[in-house]
Amino acid sequence: MTLNPPDVLSGPRLDLHLVTVEQVLSRDGEHDPVAIAFADPDDILSPENSPLAHRIPQVQADPSVNPWLIRLAVDRESDTIVGLTNFHDRPDEDGVVEIGYRVTDRFRRNGYGREIAQIMWDFAASHPDVKILRATVSPTNAPSMAIITSAGFTHVGEQDDPEDGLEYVFDMSVADYRAKRESAI
Repeated sequence: MTLNPPDVLSGPRLDLHLVTVEQVLSRDGEHDPVAIAFADPDDILSPENSPLAHRIPQVQADPSVNPWLIRLAVDRESDTIVGLTNFHDRPDEDGVVEIGYRVTDRFRRNGYGREIAQIMWDFAASHPDVKILRATVSPTNAPSMAIITSAGFTHVGEQDDPEDGLEYVFDMSVADYRAKRESAI
């Protein structure tokens, strides 16, 4: 049995709060959304702004996957949602886990994207089932490309995402990630 991430993952300024099964499923367009407990100036869980189109079917098929899915990035000082993040699924049979993240427009250029990614990678690198950290990024997304490359990820290929178009695939072994983190401290 895979150990699940805790409900809250924390970094220096941000807490990444798990969106509950009820909150995810209530955003299916057929129900009234279950409230979230933080200031949300950008309606971060609106279907147009989030990975809900992919995550709702996952949770409907297997609610036990939810702890690996959507998290709200909440600035502790203001108690405001500045973005969201998620693992795309549990680690696969090869130990690969992929993250995605988004910072809302009004909160960009404050280092939140880097902090979100770092929190998620730190947790994943501590998990016994994870061997490889993965990120896929549009080559035109300069801020995310900078985060991925400065963290030391290696470009291992490309894929054509049906929604996002061309994406570069980047990987890093957990062992390499841990060594880089230890040398940075």
